[in-house]
Amino acid sequence: MSEPNDEIIQAQTAPLSHLGEKKSSGGLRQLLDWRSAVMAGMVIAVIVVAIVWRPTPTVPISDPADVATPSSAATETTAPVATSGNDSQLAPFAQTQRQRIRTQAQDALSEFVELQILLEENMQVDAWGADALAQAMELAKTGDAAFLREQFDEALQAYNEAVASIESVLDLGDELFTQHLTAALTGITDLDPEAALAAVQQALTIKPDNGDAQAALARAQQLPDIIGKLRTAKNHELGGRYKQALAVYDEVAQLDPATTGLNELRAAARAGQAGEDLSSYISQGFGALEGRRFEQAKAAFNKALNLDPNNNIAKGGLQQVAERSDLARIQGLQTQAEQALQQEQWQQALDAFDAVLQLDGNIQFALNGSSAARAHLRAQNLLEKISREPQKLSSQKLYLDAVAILDEAQNLELAGPKLKALTQAVEELLVLYRDPVDVVLVSDNATRIIMSNVGELGYFERKTLSLRPGQYTIRGSQNGCRDIYLSVDVLPGIAPLDLSCREQLQAGN
Repeated sequence: MSEPNDEIIQAQTAPLSHLGEKKSSGGLRQLLDWRSAVMAGMVIAVIVVAIVWRPTPTVPISDPADVATPSSAATETTAPVATSGNDSQLAPFAQTQRQRIRTQAQDALSEFVELQILLEENMQVDAWGADALAQAMELAKTGDAAFLREQFDEALQAYNEAVASIESVLDLGDELFTQHLTAALTGITDLDPEAALAAVQQALTIKPDNGDAQAALARAQQLPDIIGKLRTAKNHELGGRYKQALAVYDEVAQLDPATTGLNELRAAARAGQAGEDLSSYISQGFGALEGRRFEQAKAAFNKALNLDPNNNIAKGGLQQVAERSDLARIQGLQTQAEQALQQEQWQQALDAFDAVLQLDGNIQFALNGSSAARAHLRAQNLLEKISREPQKLSSQKLYLDAVAILDEAQNLELAGPKLKALTQAVEELLVLYRDPVDVVLVSDNATRIIMSNVGELGYFERKTLSLRPGQYTIRGSQNGCRDIYLSVDVLPGIAPLDLSCREQLQAGN
């Protein structure tokens, strides 16, 4: 039984949208329907690409007539394809370029759909930008038509223009919204309820769910009540009823704490209730001083001096501000420095103590603390250096220096767990490097040996040296033999060292 020949089915590319079905009215609901159709069309297009680009099976040709006339079944199931867009008729490079442009067109369409969704979710475009949106939709429809004709260059251009058009719609919406919201806030600031309400309603027409616009609407709706209360409070002040005026100002603050000039009005009422501005400023200054709000206290006393430059009470208040603010700063730095010492953060403690001394170079706790922090920091740095380079302890001088540093560290009063552990580690190193170690050197009695920190050892077959633990460099030289270079760490238990010349030089080397 012979197997049937596979027929190549050429599929027709499905439309990417149904923009032709969109009516002139409907707004964003029709945009959403069109977006769904676009996404469905893109899926169909991907399937079509998979079919069109399927490798063509090899079909043996037995009769030229079979090639010229397709079977009736194939004729019934195959959709017509535009001859100009048949990729199989293009050279490989042309096919690649064609597919690249097709992909770019699909990407541009995806971007358009994303912007459409953004516009739909954030702006009520029918109320202010229907014409501009319709223009963008027409450009997208033009791209669809070109895509169906497989004229992908034209489709890409149309889709890109559609993207630019819908972006301009978004920009226009943002610009209009900002203008209306700014006008609404200006109306609120100016206590103009009619202007504020009109502007904020226009802003909400564009972005009905915007939080800033909703907040502005709430404030604008409170304006008539606020204006009435402000008039009532002012009448109380004119009648000398400052307590009642302050109570009304409190009611205004509950309605809208950001009401224009509210803070100034309340401050003026308080000054009137106190009897005069000068007394009020002085009272405010001392109140802020007691609350350690030094900048506020300074400002209040300066306001009092603007009214009466010779007022000794205000001058005394400023002096107290200077003294107490410096004292508070010093106390804070002292606490910071002490905490740093407890945590063995010597540099941070040193910085805090030095900051105190910049305010007053004679403060004793800062002098003592700075000295202690510096000593602990120095000891820690030196001990860490010894731990990192223990081989240098082979030097008698450096070993004695390390002993002195260790003794200094062991006598520090503020050493914590970290510094104590470092001190213990260095102490153990000093014990290890304290006693000389016997080192056996083996050679061939023909190699001249020189050792660092020791000097020339000459020629020998076997030699035993008593060396301090540490790192040594050995050089051996012999005529006709490549020099020996050896770096060794001398520690207890070191094995004999063979220093014989092994590598003979070739003639000419």
